[in-house]
Amino acid sequence: QVYMADDLAALTAARVATTGARLEYTPDLPAERSGGDLDASGTLARVLPAARSGKEVMLLCVGGEGSMRMGANLVLNLASLGLRHMLLFAPKQEVCEGVWEVLPRVACVWQPSAFASKRPASLYNDAMRLFGMREFNPVALDFFRARKRLLVQLVLSQGLNVLHLDADVAVLANPYPLFKGPLLEHQLIFQTDNPFANAGVFYVQGVARGSGGAWLLEELNARIERFTFRPESVRELPHSGWSAPPHFANADEQANLNDVIASALIGERTFAAGVEFFEARFKAQFAPGHCWKAGAASYGSAECVSAREGKQRLGSPRYQAETHRARRSLRGGGGAGGG
Repeated sequence: QVYMADDLAALTAARVATTGARLEYTPDLPAERSGGDLDASGTLARVLPAARSGKEVMLLCVGGEGSMRMGANLVLNLASLGLRHMLLFAPKQEVCEGVWEVLPRVACVWQPSAFASKRPASLYNDAMRLFGMREFNPVALDFFRARKRLLVQLVLSQGLNVLHLDADVAVLANPYPLFKGPLLEHQLIFQTDNPFANAGVFYVQGVARGSGGAWLLEELNARIERFTFRPESVRELPHSGWSAPPHFANADEQANLNDVIASALIGERTFAAGVEFFEARFKAQFAPGHCWKAGAASYGSAECVSAREGKQRLGSPRYQAETHRARRSLRGGGGAGGG
């Protein structure tokens, strides 16, 4: 079901008294400048009382200094709705220090090690350096990966329900009467996006280890780690054995999230639309110019042969059907239902 802002506002008054949802959520133990380095032992457990309200917490994902204004705006937006149970996650301490200058009672954590890992060469990992594609900024890619690991800690290790939010979000009404009312039986509630769900705006509730919701979160993290650090493993997938280095190996959180959702609903693992389709697309898009010149000395190299194979597959109706079969079956009602 899709609910708009007006629906949320209308539901609030009717649901608060009967669902256990509250109009206001404040931290259990409010404190000023509560935060720290997640690489230090015990930081998360120490900081959480200043962020959580019972079993509820909002995880606000604020990028670098350029996102501080949007992050501060989101904090004030949520506070105006009575929602103050928030934990900011930032790439480095300086971002939290900047937020605390104007919002000292917001809990904020950072994790330098998340940005220190050396990623192997791949078209995905190196797209900004090689092709100037800013959407593949390495710091942003590391941040997306780190926030999903933190989410799993909050949900599975700390037993919390988490509202995960990008910084560039405006919340028009308190969503908790909806979460705790008509959607209470659902573990995972996503903002809709192409093709199914957005990886930056969603709510997780009542998820315990061993549950379907836990599988989805852990499987998403495993796929992001796999394609980030083992790009060659894309050749192990059913429709990508043709790929030769450099692989694209799409580790994007949203592309993989939607494949994981499709996997859960059809009852079998699929990587087809989020990883395999993009392997063909970007192998062809990023191929060196000489790969298309029959007389070039490197025309017959494995890289060039692979790029031309990718382009050929993109033009193949059969390949298009194979890589999008799972998602199309769900859109057409051919998939199994899920909670």
